[in-house]
Amino acid sequence: MDFFVKVLNESRHLLLDAAVFILFGLLVSGLFRVFLNPNSIARHLCNGRFLSVFKAALIGVPIPL
Repeated sequence: MDFFVKVLNESRHLLLDAAVFILFGLLVSGLFRVFLNPNSIARHLCNGRFLSVFKAALIGVPIPL
């Protein structure tokens, strides 16, 4: 029983540590949704296999910073 309490406690701590990054990600994605046209994002990220993954990685790299 003590093991499950420790797991729940550590899960809560992990969620609290990650909450700032989750909220920041939601804020950034909301700003993207408001200020950028979804069709233009789809045009840049949906054509080709390698180039679209490369562009998405470049966009996503600074987000955790």
